[in-house]
Amino acid sequence: MRIAFVVQRYGEEVNGGAELLCRQVAERMHKYFSVEVLTTCALDYLTWENYFPAGATTINGIPVHRFPTDCSRDMHAFNRFAKKLFANPQRSLVDELAWIRLQGPTSSALLAYIKEHEETYHLFIFVTYSYLTTFLGLQLVSRKSVLIPTAHDEPHFYLDAYRPIFHLPQGICYNTEEERRLVQRQWQNTHIPWCVAGAGVITTTADSSSESEEATAVPLTFPQPYILYVGRIDLMKGCQELSAFFLRYLEERQVELNLVLLGKQAMDMPKHPGILAPGFVSSAQKQAALQGAMLVVNPSQYESLSFMVLEAWQAGIPVLVNGRSEVLAEHCLNSNGGLYYSSYDEFAYCLDLLYPNQEVRSAMGKQGQHYVAEHYSWDTIEKTYVDFLLSV
Repeated sequence: MRIAFVVQRYGEEVNGGAELLCRQVAERMHKYFSVEVLTTCALDYLTWENYFPAGATTINGIPVHRFPTDCSRDMHAFNRFAKKLFANPQRSLVDELAWIRLQGPTSSALLAYIKEHEETYHLFIFVTYSYLTTFLGLQLVSRKSVLIPTAHDEPHFYLDAYRPIFHLPQGICYNTEEERRLVQRQWQNTHIPWCVAGAGVITTTADSSSESEEATAVPLTFPQPYILYVGRIDLMKGCQELSAFFLRYLEERQVELNLVLLGKQAMDMPKHPGILAPGFVSSAQKQAALQGAMLVVNPSQYESLSFMVLEAWQAGIPVLVNGRSEVLAEHCLNSNGGLYYSSYDEFAYCLDLLYPNQEVRSAMGKQGQHYVAEHYSWDTIEKTYVDFLLSV
């Protein structure tokens, strides 16, 4: 069976949860099927500017076809339009469609390839519901489409314009039960075949980073103790609130504590000696930073699955997460591997408990480790994907 994964960005340099999920699933499905990836030439999800050369390449044994984006995105214009759109409860379908087009990425070459090669592939697996690559591409080949929505409770999830994306696929693969409930409650699409596949956690040696990178990467050292965040440093990821809460906590408690943020910076961070943001790092550097962390924090309220949290638990590190994300809160409740907050007072209370109590942190980390081993084994997840794709 020949399968094409369609995703807005793809590659080892790409920093994003949905993109990482796509790469991991594609590489594992390659053991069972003939797998290819269709994507754009973009690296930056804010501008969609072409970065990679167009054409065919191979990444970790997977053929990857890159297509140029038609235009870059003006984030100031996009944000102005979005603010106006979401402030208007009487917004029209035309305005919603305009927002989806502005979000992008627009690649007419990619869409033309999908349509022209519809008969070449048995299935097209579209990763992430919200981007234009999925919105337009899935509707072109709906009779052969499977959706991995990576949906979470965010304002644009409720746009009526997205209804076809949740009703047209031949199957939907959810990451969590919370995501499945959210989608089926909003879109009333229980008639669409589905599975809850999830995603596994990989160790550094199993990652797709090259051996040479792992061998030559210079370890990063940070002043102890520190809280670690890994991912895009972005307003939408809750990083502004996190930095504000953290600095307020330092001022009120007068403690020795640092906040380390690893990932591409898409917002300005406060200039403070206790906040360190070295940028995008290698897998080996990330793992080394993880091993030294007091705890891992995920401040995002918009999550369908958090690799950051799962990797922390695999390493035996407790987590502190935004309780406004049902998925993250459920993870903590089910695992007893972390705490969650929905206000500064709760954030401070959680740190008051975790900061001075190494035994509590160790116990939570071990419970998280057991949870990941039981529920996020790639062997189980691979079988779920294979069985489901064969049934579609």
